[in-house]
Amino acid sequence: MSSIVKNIWENIRLSAVLIGTVVGAGFVSGAELVRFFPTENFLPCAVLAALLIFLGFALLFACGRKYGGFEGTLAHVFKKFAPAVRWLVLAASLLTSAGMLAGLDSVMLEGFGVPKSLPVLSVGVLVAVYFLSEKGTAAIGWVNICLVPAILLFVGSLAFRPVDFGYAFYPARDPFAAMWLVFLYAGMNVFLSAPVVCDLGAKRAGGAGAAAAASLVIGGSIVVILANIYAAGANAIGADMPLLSVMGVNTAMGKIFAAVSAFGIVTTLFSSYYPLHARARRCARPKLARVLVCAAAFVFSRFGLKNIVAFAYPVLGLCGLFFLCACAFAEKIRKKISSRRLRAGRRGASLRVLDQQLFRQNDEKVHSRSQNT
Repeated sequence: MSSIVKNIWENIRLSAVLIGTVVGAGFVSGAELVRFFPTENFLPCAVLAALLIFLGFALLFACGRKYGGFEGTLAHVFKKFAPAVRWLVLAASLLTSAGMLAGLDSVMLEGFGVPKSLPVLSVGVLVAVYFLSEKGTAAIGWVNICLVPAILLFVGSLAFRPVDFGYAFYPARDPFAAMWLVFLYAGMNVFLSAPVVCDLGAKRAGGAGAAAAASLVIGGSIVVILANIYAAGANAIGADMPLLSVMGVNTAMGKIFAAVSAFGIVTTLFSSYYPLHARARRCARPKLARVLVCAAAFVFSRFGLKNIVAFAYPVLGLCGLFFLCACAFAEKIRKKISSRRLRAGRRGASLRVLDQQLFRQNDEKVHSRSQNT
């Protein structure tokens, strides 16, 4: 019984980590959702996004388990191009970390009236992430298990608001363009979570159940958040943090939302900073390297959340699709080679058995003739 409880708890922790890698500043606030999802007929798009995210997570778990984590996956999938892909992932992680810090500044400005020139919360969280990341994926797991439930409770409460969910079913104007943006969105999120998910796959068996649960929660949250934003109109859609505009800047719900947004930002910031922290450990002066990484993320965060989402996230989506296609192709080739080797081994074994039988029969004939002679 204890093993069953332990297995359930591990799946809950894994699901929380996977959800935490996605529900960052752009997700909870709706800033990235309005960028990638249409205003009409977004329910099929949310279902497609959840399916793609599930497949991406499951693939990364499998690669991490077979190749020994993220570094092993890079080496086996990309071979001589692994260093270039590694630097691409690090650049993406740096941009995402900057986006999360910019999101914290936006939360403090729009939720509590603290100007962006006083980045108290973003600097404080960055310092905490710097020290807690020494614990590796264990720290990410505990942070997510503490903060993700609060985020989901808040998002779930939005489903009971008197909102017209009919926007989710209206006929789409350009369904193919909408689907392409959803592919970019899913690719971006899976790509940014690749270092964490691959390393988790190397340490824990399974992962498909946790990936399915996380994808369902993410898909449902997308529908609820978008329905609330699109029902509020153009002012909310064009805001720096659309869902905060829906809740009301100076209301109690607005304050609660600001705190929940900060929770979501912290969870994604941990997973985004993780590969940068791991790479800095291999430098000659790791502490100095980590300080420089944190300083660079803070400098890039000055561009603001909305600008980072608008220009950087689509590029990250393309990188994510390329990364996942390469992993899937390498996995398919590996299976083909394994099956060929297995068939060749079976043929060789059967030929050896046949040779032994023929040799035995020959030997028996020779032996009988010699006895007759």
